[in-house]
Formats: sequence, structure tokens, C-alpha cells
Amino acid sequence: MTWKRILCLYPYSPTKKSEQLYGGMAIINPIGLEVVATAAARLAEVLLVDLRLEKRPLADLIAEFKPDLIAVSLNWGGDEFVDNVLRSLPPDVTLIVGGIFPTQHPDDCFAAYPNLDLLALGYGEKTMTELLQRGSPEGVKGLWYRRRTKSWPPGSGVPHFVPASRSAGQSVSNAGPQPNSETTSAEPVAEIVKNDYRYEVDVADFHVNRKLRRYTYPFLRLKGDNIATSIGCPMVCAFCGWRTNIYGETQPWIPRPAADVVDEIAETDADVVHLVDANFAHDPKRVEEICDLLIARDIRRLLACEIRVNALVHSPELVKKMEQAGFFMFMIGIEAASDPILKRLKKGYTVKMCRQAFDHLRQTHIVTLGNFIIGVPGQSEDDMLYIARYAREIGLDFLSPNKLYAYPNSAFREWIMEHPGYHIEERRQYVVSDQIGMKKLRQIQRKIYFRFFTAPHVWHFYRKALSHPMVLKLGRSRIRNAMLRTLLGHLADPRFRKRLIKKLFGRFNKKRRPAATM
Repeated sequence: MTWKRILCLYPYSPTKKSEQLYGGMAIINPIGLEVVATAAARLAEVLLVDLRLEKRPLADLIAEFKPDLIAVSLNWGGDEFVDNVLRSLPPDVTLIVGGIFPTQHPDDCFAAYPNLDLLALGYGEKTMTELLQRGSPEGVKGLWYRRRTKSWPPGSGVPHFVPASRSAGQSVSNAGPQPNSETTSAEPVAEIVKNDYRYEVDVADFHVNRKLRRYTYPFLRLKGDNIATSIGCPMVCAFCGWRTNIYGETQPWIPRPAADVVDEIAETDADVVHLVDANFAHDPKRVEEICDLLIARDIRRLLACEIRVNALVHSPELVKKMEQAGFFMFMIGIEAASDPILKRLKKGYTVKMCRQAFDHLRQTHIVTLGNFIIGVPGQSEDDMLYIARYAREIGLDFLSPNKLYAYPNSAFREWIMEHPGYHIEERRQYVVSDQIGMKKLRQIQRKIYFRFFTAPHVWHFYRKALSHPMVLKLGRSRIRNAMLRTLLGHLADPRFRKRLIKKLFGRFNKKRRPAATM
């Protein structure tokens, strides 16, 4: 069996909150799936479908494209919407899943989806390439598959995996009763062949083929794009899970060459390019080289990235050069406004360093979003409320006070539980205490917002953003109109208004009026 028509599917709902960046102002393209699709497109015809943006029914696309293999990215696991999508896929088309969740929970995936044929572990692009080259899952590294003994209809597109002697590295597990191999069964046999193998990540694969993309990914009502220029993070922030790889292990920082990054930025026709790295600016020399190439080639993009205080404090000259190269927005993990809390969180810098970094930023028109954490053990309510004043003092444009959460099975979670009176609540594993519960944390969040955002502050940001050198190059009126359309579009969206009211004024429940008595 050789697969020739592959449908690459991102199966998440357009209403899924975690898929909407900054309250729906931006949507990140599924980079991991695009990497796999880029590899597959060298050997087969590929249709890339993102259900968050797709307007046509999936069934119609399948009927028109007639895939013989459907590859699904399940990075974030399943939910009711995803489960319905996967279980409704045609039974005569080979189904393969991959991503973070299948890699870490492969048995759960096979149990959840009886129609699942193949599962790629780890970074799936090399596994996909080998699968297409072989035309069979037998012996493919990093691939688990369900060996079926039923006779598939000829020409169905589903390979008949005939039981054979196991090659090196293969093991077999049985998830159910196994009929005699010579007996024809109406149901597939739950026998899972496991080719365990771990491919190392190759950052060269991050350069994706944009000709496969069928959607415009928005950013502030402008055309957006998202690029990964490195993987891993050498920082050791206590609460963070970004420094782990797809296998859940510590991932060394591996960067792409500066020239390759700039080539990809030049290829996209997006106005706003978000560099999604966990630590884009870890190497200041690479950042400077990227900036020099962008400036020399006069590449006009508004660039956004996550950046650390440690990088910003490096030199004011580098920050100024980043502005000149087009860096428009920095998302900065500030986390706390006091040295004791920063030390507990293992941030690797001090309040003094943070103030110095923002001294450098105030010499530019780069827009800044500061992320803070509330609910850290030892943090009082006054400490949390001081965040609004501190953010104003250092010159932040936006702030986001986030409730602390602890990843399951992490050392940080164990450290939290060592503190008397602290415990974990809700699906997101939020950290709360006996003194400051979830309701109180939400009240503190609202107070921080109200104390920070004022009409003069918003007006100052508006003027600052429209004075950025790259905004002037792209057309000030064009960017201004995009910002205003974004605001008006959000206010016109009833879901956004509902979320905004909840954020600002609390989560009110309608009280039932007592029944009238006769």
C-alpha cells in the first residue's frame, strides 16, 4: 500500500478558548502539523485543513479530496468536539495521529479511538517520510499501529496489515481478545505493534511550506504568521513547562541559523509575524545578526516575540536595533514585583535588573505586555495589588496577572504541596491557599486591571504604537484602522462582551427569586 493523498487535519473547535490568543486577537497556525505536511508534500499530494478557520463541512472536503490517509495533530488531547470529529472520519481511510498527547499517552489514544490505525511518536515528520517511502507501517521507526486481521475491501485505501514475524525493535501488546489469525472477523483486532524510537528534533524542519496553507491567520485584523526559530529554553523558572520537549524531558536550546530565519520571514506575506520561541533572544549575537539581515534586506514586518528580562538588560543598543528591524511587540515574563518572589520562582534576575531593562525599552516605541503571577506561596494580597503600580512605574503598556498553576508530576507541584495551607484546584490545576481562594484571586485580578488601565494610559499606548518606525513604513493609517477594527469587532462579538464583563465585574450568577405564595 502506498499512500498518495494525505489530509492533514487540525481538529480543534473555532470556539475553543485556549486556541484564541489574547482574547481572539490572534490565532497561531498549527506549526507542528505544517512541519509534517511539508515533509509529506515531498512524496504525496497534501490537503491541510484547520477546523478553527475552515468554512466548508469536513465531510465535503473529504468527499472531494478523496484522501487515502488522514493525519491528525492531537497536541492538546481530545475533547467532545475533537472526539466527534475523529470518530466520524471514514472507516475506509487510514487514520494516523501524532503530537504531544499521543506521544505521552499512546495507549489512551488507541483506547479512545477504535478507528485509529497508526500513531507517530515524537517529532512526526521523519516517521511520516519513512511511512510514505515504505508504503507500509512494518518496521517504521517511532510508529505504533493496530494490526488488523480482517479483510479490508479492495481499493478501500486501508492497508491490510498481515501478521508477520516482528522485526528488531518491535513489540506487540493486546488490548482485547485475539481471534485466530485464519479466522475472518467483522471487528478489527486490538493488537498494537510498537516500534519505539525517538527521533531528535531537527530545527531545519521548522521552515514550513506556506504554499500548503489555505487560511489567513489573523493578528489585529491584519494578516498574521507564526514562526519557530528555536526550540527549548535554558532558563530554569520553577513553574514553567516550556523547557521540556515532546517527550516531557528537558530540551536543550537549539537555534536555527539567522539567515534561515530571515529567509522564512521574507517568504511570508503577513504583516505581523509572531516568533513563537520559548526563548527567542537567548543568544544576543544571533538576535543582532537577524536584525542586521532584516535591516539590510529592508524586510518590512511587524515582529512580536516572547523575550526575557535577561536579554533586554544586555544592552540598550541591541534593543534599539530590534526596534529598527521591526520588532513591534515584546511579551515579557516579569512574574513578580519583589526579589523574594522572583527568587522563589527561579527567574534569574532581580527587580533592579527589570527596571534597567525597561529603561532601555523606554528609549523605543516597542509595545510591551508584561505577564505576572499571583498566588505564589508567601505572596500577600498587598504584594499582588502592588503589581499594578509596579507595572506603571517601569512603563508597561499592557499587563496580564495570571493565576499560578502547577503541572502534574512536576517538582514545582511537590514544592507547592510542601507549604501548609496551599492546595490545587480546578481543571487547570490552579494554586490556591486557605487564606486566598479562587474567588479572591479573581477579585485581585480585577483590581489590578482597574488600577492599571485608565483612559490616559490607553491613549498613551495608542500614540506610542502608531509612532513605531515600522508602523510608519507600513502606513500609519492602515495600522490604525486595523487596531480600531479589532476593537470594534471585539465589542460587537457577544462572546467577547460576556468574557469582558466577567473579567471586569465578576462572575455573577442569577439568583432565583423565591416562588410566589398564594
